[in-house]
Amino acid sequence: MPSSGLDLQPVSLLVTAALLAVTGTVNGAWQAVTAPWPRCVARSAPILLGATEAGRVNVDPRLQDITLHSQAMQGDVHVDVLTPTGYDPSSGTRYPVLYLLHGALGTYKDWPANGVEGIVGDTPVIVVMPDDGRDGSYSDWYGSELVELGQPPAWESFHTGELVPWIDAHYPTIAAPGGRSIAGLSAGGEGAMKYAASHPGLFGTAGTFSGAIYTDLPAYSSTVNFIWDLTYLPGYGPPGHCTWGDRATQEVVWQDNDPTYLASNLAGTRLFLASGNGQPGPLDPPYVTTPDDLETKVWSMNQAFDAALGAAGIARTTDFYGPGTHAYPYFIRELPRFLTWLAPTLGKPVGTPQEFAMRSAQPSFGAWDWTFTAHRDVKEFAYLTGVTSGGLTATGSGTLDVITAAAYRPGATYVLGTGVTTRPVSAGSDGRLRFPIDLGPSHSQQQTQFGSDATAGWSTVTVSIAG
Repeated sequence: MPSSGLDLQPVSLLVTAALLAVTGTVNGAWQAVTAPWPRCVARSAPILLGATEAGRVNVDPRLQDITLHSQAMQGDVHVDVLTPTGYDPSSGTRYPVLYLLHGALGTYKDWPANGVEGIVGDTPVIVVMPDDGRDGSYSDWYGSELVELGQPPAWESFHTGELVPWIDAHYPTIAAPGGRSIAGLSAGGEGAMKYAASHPGLFGTAGTFSGAIYTDLPAYSSTVNFIWDLTYLPGYGPPGHCTWGDRATQEVVWQDNDPTYLASNLAGTRLFLASGNGQPGPLDPPYVTTPDDLETKVWSMNQAFDAALGAAGIARTTDFYGPGTHAYPYFIRELPRFLTWLAPTLGKPVGTPQEFAMRSAQPSFGAWDWTFTAHRDVKEFAYLTGVTSGGLTATGSGTLDVITAAAYRPGATYVLGTGVTTRPVSAGSDGRLRFPIDLGPSHSQQQTQFGSDATAGWSTVTVSIAG
């Protein structure tokens, strides 16, 4: 998860250096990591959306540094936008967009500083490179210390709820899943897959270059806690805020940010995975002679993610290239490989999968033009399977309000069936059906189990749609 200029050093060294800068000693750095952090309390206000341009600098004829004032972030955020060769917004041409994400401890300037303009070349694509802070984790942060210090960052809401609509409104884009791709390196690879899995149908393609895409990997737990704990230190996150909360009490939040746990959501999304195995490779300098522990763990993450996709029957392309460390020369090598792989489908329509599954712990979430809103007393996942125009199966508690995709004849009456019970429902003028699913009384305790038996004893309801 390095930033540019520090491309050959593993993250553990970067983190230690940061801690040393704060504490002054190795012992102080270790104490900073191992000391208990203040307890977090959940965000106390809803996340507002709405971004407006606050400034623009033309870095060169194709690259613009744009400042957006974000309601979600409650402040200004920088975004670099690279336009295609010969770009003319008045020509009537509409372009696909590639959202390209940086790694932890990096900035939105990392990709431009490492030659993205030359790599993209004449590819007819708008490249959007947003900031995610030094350690933003591509997430809406969970909360703050007991003493309220203002609302925590909402990076995911900024990126998916503000930036994407703003780009579509201010550039001639193909504003559809087939017109949007997302990719990133290291933590940015985690962000790319997490965003694609949390918002199926927003991005038609997702790519990861040595992405940290299984944050629940046991061998990685010390490293991931190390990185996330940095958010408490000056310069790495707004002081007093915490990313995903106390893992001992908020495991559901951690799982909801883990691409591997969300892998089954990715049906219908074109996927590209790349990683080295941590052994010194052809792009490493001669003095690198020992395995890179971070890339070794990232390799394990990618193998686990790949297996999860396979278990869900989801197609993907992999470039597991063997020897290679967690360093920019490998990230930069993968970007043109990704673009070559992407070229035949760049900007081409992506059809809604005939059937998809979705799991989310958010109170409201969407997938492939369907929208779901959960009404329950605790934070837990809703598990949806077999979602088609003919119905779906839901597992959870409380009530789940469903708004279908616009796949039905406006004004027509359809029959909803749940077991032996049926009732009519009419499609709205927008061609959507709206109905609740009763999953019984809300659970009284927050979800703590996430294995194969996580939903043992939960209510499962299958709804059929006919007419």
